[in-house]
Amino acid sequence: MVLTRFEEENSNMTQVEVDEVLTLMSHMAAKVPSHNTMPSGMVFLVKLLCDFMLNAVLLQRLNGALHSVLLHLLRHVRILDHGFLVTRGHLH
Repeated sequence: MVLTRFEEENSNMTQVEVDEVLTLMSHMAAKVPSHNTMPSGMVFLVKLLCDFMLNAVLLQRLNGALHSVLLHLLRHVRILDHGFLVTRGHLH
């Protein structure tokens, strides 16, 4: 009885057809712009900054390596110099 009453109340609504698409995407366009429209100036600036930092780190490490090699050679020279003094009979 209650169901028939609802049918009578809603009978004046217009008939609308709804087309349902069974595919995942029909006519939707991408909302993300393509790679060509991205700003290239900022990318260039970031790459330049990264290259500069890489070169700075490389130079710092080369400087440290050169410093350690020079200290190593200096130790060998001191040992040789000390050995020559002992063989001559001079101790300082």
